[in-house]
Amino acid sequence: MKKALYILLLLSTVITKAQDPHFSQFYANPLYLSPSLAGATDGGRLIVNYRNQWPEVSNAFSTYAISFDNFFPSFNSGIGFYLMQDKAGSAGLTTTNAAFQYSYNLIISDYWQIIPAVQFAYGNKAVDFSKAIFPDQPPISGGSTGAYNRLSNEQVHYIDLASSVFLYSPKYWVGFTVDHLAKPNYTFLNEESKAELKYTVFGGMNIWRERRRGKTNRAFSTSFRYQRQAEFDQLDLGLYWHNSPLEIGVWYRGLPLINKVDKSAAVNQDAIIALLAYDLGPIRVGYSYDITIGSLGWSTAGAHELSLIFEFNQRTRMRSGGRRPAVPCSESANPLNSVGGKYTRKKRRLY
Repeated sequence: MKKALYILLLLSTVITKAQDPHFSQFYANPLYLSPSLAGATDGGRLIVNYRNQWPEVSNAFSTYAISFDNFFPSFNSGIGFYLMQDKAGSAGLTTTNAAFQYSYNLIISDYWQIIPAVQFAYGNKAVDFSKAIFPDQPPISGGSTGAYNRLSNEQVHYIDLASSVFLYSPKYWVGFTVDHLAKPNYTFLNEESKAELKYTVFGGMNIWRERRRGKTNRAFSTSFRYQRQAEFDQLDLGLYWHNSPLEIGVWYRGLPLINKVDKSAAVNQDAIIALLAYDLGPIRVGYSYDITIGSLGWSTAGAHELSLIFEFNQRTRMRSGGRRPAVPCSESANPLNSVGGKYTRKKRRLY
């Protein structure tokens, strides 16, 4: 099994239509989930994410991300920036993306708001072919007509676009994102192979909460995320239990009724994700572990993921004045809950 995984990682250096990096704690990486979540708090927010996938496999997938966003009440707008780097494979395939996001908050009614947004991104893919050995590669000199001679460069630069919309009320929320609108060319080969559009739909519902002395003590909610890119589909379903300052989450990732890619697997499923997070005032620290239940089994040792969220310069009077109800899709989006405001009794949170 491990030898097969090594081959898979080597092939990832020259594959023409690679899939995007993945985060299990997608609500703890909101700007990567949707540009509409840029400026989701009442001030500034700094987020750091790290994912180590398949730790038992040498040179497997490691992904780092850092993001910043801020809400500007004078313009009713949010801006966001994120930088992400993903490394994989024995040849050191490195993907780096830097993105700028702009969102605008539209008030539909006292309970519903909609946030359209756009994203402009620059990307770079790099690989060291000196670390890879191909079957048709000449030992010293000579000709070859296969993959080795088709490699044209070790770096690819590209520009990309994304767009999103986010609709929410104090209890329900749903978002839709379309990425790779510019269809950048990712290939290292002497040919054209553009990235496929990626569609993401996410949403959820705040089921109930208990509150004492103006603070949320306990909350329970459910949410989902569905992604599709080319012929690949992925669905995440999860539950969150928040008992301040602790929060626990459990997720299932898989599409048991749909199996288009791996025909050998009886059930199309990937992992069970366990989440544990702790709030330290404006700081939230989260850890999750992917328990692999798919065909790869325990040979990969699953995946570890860490998140750190820091919020600052939060202006809670905006909420108490009734201008913007709290974004409900994550505790990290707005952990500071105003008291006595227009939305006090109606606000709900995810965690």
